[in-house]
Amino acid sequence: MSHIQLHDTESISRRLGFSENLDLPLEETKPTRWGIARLIRREVRRRGLVTRRELHKTIEPFFLAAGFDEDTGAIIREVADEMVELREIADLKVENQRGYAALASRWIRLSDNVAVLLGTTATEKDRFHSCHPMQFLRRFSPKADIIHDLEKAGVYEQSFDDWLGRPAWLRFCKDGEQIESLEELLSVHIDNLESEGAPFSKDSTSILAVRNQPGEFFGQPWDSGPNRWTSPSELPNGFYIGAQKGFRENQWHPLLLKISGDGCKSHFVNHLNSTADSFELRNWLLLALAARLGRRERMFVDHESSEFQITCPLPAPVFRCLTLAGEASTGWRYSVLNSRALVEKLNRSFPFIEFSAR
Repeated sequence: MSHIQLHDTESISRRLGFSENLDLPLEETKPTRWGIARLIRREVRRRGLVTRRELHKTIEPFFLAAGFDEDTGAIIREVADEMVELREIADLKVENQRGYAALASRWIRLSDNVAVLLGTTATEKDRFHSCHPMQFLRRFSPKADIIHDLEKAGVYEQSFDDWLGRPAWLRFCKDGEQIESLEELLSVHIDNLESEGAPFSKDSTSILAVRNQPGEFFGQPWDSGPNRWTSPSELPNGFYIGAQKGFRENQWHPLLLKISGDGCKSHFVNHLNSTADSFELRNWLLLALAARLGRRERMFVDHESSEFQITCPLPAPVFRCLTLAGEASTGWRYSVLNSRALVEKLNRSFPFIEFSAR
């Protein structure tokens, strides 16, 4: 004989993982990414292919049952897109709609004691920090018995380098260009600056430049507090990353600058007229410029707290690695499980960044 169980919204929320182990009362919380990711994996695993609309339509009743009646479409897309970024699921178009598809499940070893399971394989046992609402990745200790069980389910190890893929700056190279290093990509943009750059005055109020002072807080051009942005007239001759003010107060377009006594030039950093891609290219060129001058951009690491302090905008693959290994905490900080093991991997993958221990 079956038994009927009655649950209120709070117990349903906790069973779904939406407010699991959170100290705040339900009415003051938002659904955790852990619970949302579980439902996304379930739907992608069950269907193999699901549109955004279908995913939202399926998951929304769970939110309502758990007592979250606000618009949930944005947070579902946010978590799903971050799962795409970490290559847990694939992003594609389905009949002119955005959708998601299953990828082969695999696991990645971050250290001797920590590994991450990616994909939609049905197991929700382990996580980094059970009471942090931003965390959703499944982590486990890669012991022999667990590895054996995963292999029986067809889930095998993928190397960190294979997961990270080829250097991401290569996508900013044009077809036919024989560019083999980030330094060569910078040289191409400097050549374009020399040949196509627009002249400007050092004292122009619409252009600011970034001081080559790795380790100092980068900030934003519109910030009044301490940062690395300054007037080109304050800098010695050379090449710099900069920005030109747009029509709105906080709208600044990335530039590559040449500051010279006999004539300054500026050239927009632009990739396919995409704002996001243009700033991503700007971040790669920032690393290359610092390395060209023998002063790599810097990230501070506190091995005692296993925390990374970011000092400047970095390319997306760096943040992808930090998210794989941990989670954002406060400000430009990431907490990870094993900072020493991660630094070893990041040093190999991103030689243009200096990881300074504190």
